[in-house]
Amino acid sequence: MSILPFGFKSFVVYLTGFLQVCTSNWGNFQECTAVHRYIPGYIHDSIEFVRYEPYEREQISLDK
Repeated sequence: MSILPFGFKSFVVYLTGFLQVCTSNWGNFQECTAVHRYIPGYIHDSIEFVRYEPYEREQISLDK
């Protein structure tokens, strides 16, 4: 059982697409190297995806 919410093939497809975009021109490369700006958002989104069912937070807000 994988601890990731997606398969290895999905990860490889995402990674190759990311590398293609990042190396397509100098401007993209500079943005991709600023990892500290976008990785925290990805980590937060991944945690939220695993922690909550779809629309669970909305239901909690409506129940208050």
